[in-house]
Amino acid sequence: MVDFLIKKLKYLNLVELYKHLLVSIFKNQNKLTVNRIAIDSFIIIKWILIIVLLKYHVNNIGITIVVWYLLFSNLYTYFYYHIWYNDTANDQHNTPERIRRRFLNLLTSIGFSNLCFAFLYRLPYLNEFEWSEKIPLTTKALWFSFANSLTASYEFVKPISKDGVNLTIMQLIISFVFLTMILGNSIPKTNNN
Repeated sequence: MVDFLIKKLKYLNLVELYKHLLVSIFKNQNKLTVNRIAIDSFIIIKWILIIVLLKYHVNNIGITIVVWYLLFSNLYTYFYYHIWYNDTANDQHNTPERIRRRFLNLLTSIGFSNLCFAFLYRLPYLNEFEWSEKIPLTTKALWFSFANSLTASYEFVKPISKDGVNLTIMQLIISFVFLTMILGNSIPKTNNN
């Protein structure tokens, strides 16, 4: 049942729809190449989106829902393809190039997760935290997000409500998933016979 659910959640992920769309548009091209381009361009688009939202302080309930969706679909994508998907255990496909690509995608995924939490700290959950006045809020939100993901303290931002504490704990849990389960399974040995 869990396997069925995890495999079906894949179809609620926008990157899968985007890959399918590009493969259908470029059907005469190599499918693997088009999939890689789709993944890379989707990563760039979602980074640009969050950066623009932060820069221009775009904040409403719809945007907050989109950011939460991107955050969890980011986690799900890497969980699915790095742990759950059967091909990840197949050593014959683990070429040095593939391992490097997966590792770089993992690092960008961790960075994206931290960027999303910075957005959440800075805009929709701003009042759930105490902010010092020494540094601009966006800079503080970014540093706090990265520090919190590594369980480091950052004196310029502190949660002051239950929602603030819950948000920081959620980031720690997501960081734990990325940094332990996924990282441990994302660096398999290459097939160097």
